[in-house]
Amino acid sequence: MFDIGFSELVAVSLIALIVLGPKRLPEVARTAGRWMGQLRRFIADVKQDLDREMHSEELSELRKLKQELDSTRRLMQNTSGELVKGFAEIDPGTSAPTIHSPVPPALPDAASAGGKSASSSAAGKRGKTRNKSRSAKKHDGTRKARRR
Repeated sequence: MFDIGFSELVAVSLIALIVLGPKRLPEVARTAGRWMGQLRRFIADVKQDLDREMHSEELSELRKLKQELDSTRRLMQNTSGELVKGFAEIDPGTSAPTIHSPVPPALPDAASAGGKSASSSAAGKRGKTRNKSRSAKKHDGTRKARRR
């Protein structure tokens, strides 16, 4: 802590022995030890108090966040409930389409192409459909040019 070496400690103890004398040195050493113990306990108490305060501040922040999340959840539930009521008021006789509807949605491209897409018509011209690997797709143009 103070970066005191053994030789420095011996020098300080010899000076204390000369200044205080052999009778008073043990008493002073006990008193200094008690003060050091009290100082260490005081520092430990301060650390515990600071930790408690920080922990209570963190808990209060977490409580505030929880309250904000709860209020946001309630707002979302209320808004979704109002939307569902609004949709029901628009046309109560028809059932609203859902994500889990058994009827697949109609695609606009499929209807305009007469039921066939461009890739299926090209495959029909070739006569057969084959799966190409990534490297075959990459070099397809150069291979066709070499074949011709």
